[in-house]
Amino acid sequence: MVSSAQMGFNLQALLEQLSQDELSKFKYLITTFSLAHELQKIPHKEMASLQVFEKMHRMDLSERAKDEVREAALKSFNKRKPLSLGITRKERPPLDVDEMLERLKTEALAFPETKGNVICLGKDIFKGKKPDKDNRCRYILKTKFREMWKSWPGDSKEVQVMAERYKMLIPFSNPRVLPGPFSYTVVLYGPAGLGKTTLAQKLMLDWAEDNLIHKFKYAFYLSCRELSRLGPCSFAELVFRDWPELQDDIPHILAQARKILFVIDGFDELGAAPGALIEDICGDWEKKKPVPVLLGSLLNRVMLPKAALLVTTRPRALRDLRILAEEPIYVRVEGFLEEDRRAYFLRHFGDEDQAMRAFELMRSNADLFQRGSAPAVCWIVCTTLKLQMEKGEDPVPTCLTRTGLFLRFLCSRFPQGAQLWGALRTLSLLAAQGLWAQTSVLHREDLERLGVQESDLRLFLDGDILRHDRVSKGCYSFIHLSFQQFLTALFYALEKEEEEDRDGHTSDIGDVQKLLSGVERLRNPDLIQAGYYFFGLANEKRAKELEATFGCRMSPDIKQELLRCDISCKGGHSTVTDLQELLGCLYESQEEELVKEVMAQFKEISLHLNAVDVVPSSFCVKHCRNLQKMSLQVIKENLPENVTASESDAEVERSQDDQHMLPFWTDLCSIFGSNKDLMGLAINDSFLSASLVRILCEQIASDTCHLQRVVFKNISPADAHRNLCLALRGHKTVTYLTLQGNDQDDMFPALCEVLRHPECNLRYLGLVSCSATTQQWADLSLALEVNQSLTCVNLSDNELLDEGAKLLYTTLRHPKCFLQRLSLENCHLTEANCKDLAAVLVVSRELTHLCLAKNPIGNTGVKFLCEGLRYPECKLQTLVLWNCDITSDGCCYLAKLLQEKSSLSCLDLGLNHIGVKGMKFLCEALRKPLCNLRCL
Repeated sequence: MVSSAQMGFNLQALLEQLSQDELSKFKYLITTFSLAHELQKIPHKEMASLQVFEKMHRMDLSERAKDEVREAALKSFNKRKPLSLGITRKERPPLDVDEMLERLKTEALAFPETKGNVICLGKDIFKGKKPDKDNRCRYILKTKFREMWKSWPGDSKEVQVMAERYKMLIPFSNPRVLPGPFSYTVVLYGPAGLGKTTLAQKLMLDWAEDNLIHKFKYAFYLSCRELSRLGPCSFAELVFRDWPELQDDIPHILAQARKILFVIDGFDELGAAPGALIEDICGDWEKKKPVPVLLGSLLNRVMLPKAALLVTTRPRALRDLRILAEEPIYVRVEGFLEEDRRAYFLRHFGDEDQAMRAFELMRSNADLFQRGSAPAVCWIVCTTLKLQMEKGEDPVPTCLTRTGLFLRFLCSRFPQGAQLWGALRTLSLLAAQGLWAQTSVLHREDLERLGVQESDLRLFLDGDILRHDRVSKGCYSFIHLSFQQFLTALFYALEKEEEEDRDGHTSDIGDVQKLLSGVERLRNPDLIQAGYYFFGLANEKRAKELEATFGCRMSPDIKQELLRCDISCKGGHSTVTDLQELLGCLYESQEEELVKEVMAQFKEISLHLNAVDVVPSSFCVKHCRNLQKMSLQVIKENLPENVTASESDAEVERSQDDQHMLPFWTDLCSIFGSNKDLMGLAINDSFLSASLVRILCEQIASDTCHLQRVVFKNISPADAHRNLCLALRGHKTVTYLTLQGNDQDDMFPALCEVLRHPECNLRYLGLVSCSATTQQWADLSLALEVNQSLTCVNLSDNELLDEGAKLLYTTLRHPKCFLQRLSLENCHLTEANCKDLAAVLVVSRELTHLCLAKNPIGNTGVKFLCEGLRYPECKLQTLVLWNCDITSDGCCYLAKLLQEKSSLSCLDLGLNHIGVKGMKFLCEALRKPLCNLRCL
């Protein structure tokens, strides 16, 4: 046995960790290696020991030995005598560790004939001879993926922080997750530009440097952007097309599927037709198939079922992935969190005051701030605002809209009067064609087809608007999808030359109406944002800025094109299909006259608001001078004060700060006091923070508010219903109020205050799906006795129980009760409750309509009701017994009633099993001269 002193690691200390049986096994195995490898050379003995440890499944000892060898190699290098190389070096300045490792690898590749050397590749080792194929591949990939940090302008520190954060969510990167063996499918998803590809490439870099917790022997990076342009091929050709040195080893490699990691980047860029991924499934890696079939077979685990898969995609392709992938782990990529953005601004500006001013400007625009989670957008904002501040310009208007920001960024990259109309027109055409094809990459062959050379794009490459694509060689990509969408809008907005399309380059992308078509944007959601920018380019100030820089003009028909857009709520064929989208487009324009002309058409409006939507909504709705009804839904997750311990950091960030939104919410709510024609308000399924409720209540309670019909449905948190109710206390114009879906104790006292107020003018009260105690029903009953205005009460979907029902019946018998209509639908009433209700019918002078639908009162309950209805004092005209478990016997009781003189003129027996016999009873009654029934 060779002594430890001869090795790069302390073998004696490692052997002491073995049991007696393991030590015997080690001795036997090391002897077999001796016979095969001539253990006269130290490095071979080292490698034999390492391989024996691995063969014994003692990876802990193997890794410990490798670390010691690595340390020894570094110490040797520090002494200018690389381990076992025997090469004399001249003195050089000290190097950092990474540079030392690179030098060692360079030495190893430069002297492949040298034997007996141990070269560290990250933590990997070239084993006693020239680098093998696998390690050469690792070295190539390591060099390639290190370049990824230079793929977008600006410093990459925050990008690296983000990558490390998300790596912990990937099982084979997380040290807290057991190493397996498992077959994982991990899906990283999120909008464009948030770092999914960066994470995928960082994972490949970690594999190349042997920094993954799960030890894969092979890792393959498959770019769907490149694969989408391949014709039919075999799976082996697809995977190994860039690795000719591995061709002879393909069967051996694929046989070790459990040791392989496939990174499938940009699944949404595959361009497969819907359903194409599952039309054909192939498990033969030598059989030629279309690329989508091969990747579908890999994802479906027909091909190499034991391999680990990491997939990146935009959300639009998740549906196909859910069909294909077997129990994937989904990880949503959020990009830069607020803390990342703040740190980036501080490092980009240097000056803290300027950085925080710029950051707060972006923060004040919720839409822009949200988009700033993409590193490239964050860089655009920083670059643009910093330049303005250095020139002494006011940066505030720049952050009002995305269109204003991107236009200012574009113009800032070139000197005024540059006269680059032709180049800008070409770039915008390329952007539009790419957007319609759902790609952000300009491929070489497509450029050649249009006669575009790299020299034509050099200005935009130097201006960081385009960049060399880091995945596809010889191709270019836009700095971010948002900027491509902006340039697409610019293509449609620019004034056109008469001879412009003589060669047919623009025929496939149509005109403005096609861009704004709801059908087209349903097929291609990327067009939606281009529509926003098109509206934004209608602004005259922006048109002048563009003309001053590039010498080009906006189309004079741009506003007319916008006004041709149908509005969805008018019932026509809509081009802007969603109202919230239309409001966002109008806000981008910042043209009040245009907004007034469009919004004047609305009499009813329904808004679904989050922090982003409040700003454009407040800008536009105040111009709805003919508005009569408004419906609001305030989405919980994106509005302030909605923070729980279970939410992620990104969700908390989206919810925690409402200060920038409050002025716009105030502006939106002001319409209740300023528009005398606005009479209807419904707030449904909403979360309203204390600040939002306070502002809303102030406007509703004002003397200039003329609301008549108010609906509050499913509003949280706990005190929202209460405060909104109190805002209606003494309100003279409100005659219709519905409260639905509240289970909070403090709402009932507030409602009782409203009903008791001497100036209460309510005619209708709907109290639906409310959880209340017997005492609360008692309080409500007393309030109903005091109230002199109510004529209709709807208590549907409440569990009254016996006590609650008795209290209500007592109120109905009160001489000052003026209720005419009462709905007790689905209130869990039984036949026993009907006996008490019959007594009410006898004495009530006003009640004309009663709904008992969806209560299991049965035939006995009908019998009790008929007894009350026979009294001449009963005024009931309409009785709804829909779905009440009534059979032919119940019809017999009703038929006898109808044959006598009765006030009943309308009877609903829907969804009851009355049968032919029950129908005969009713028909006989209808023939009688005393029957007053007009509706059955």
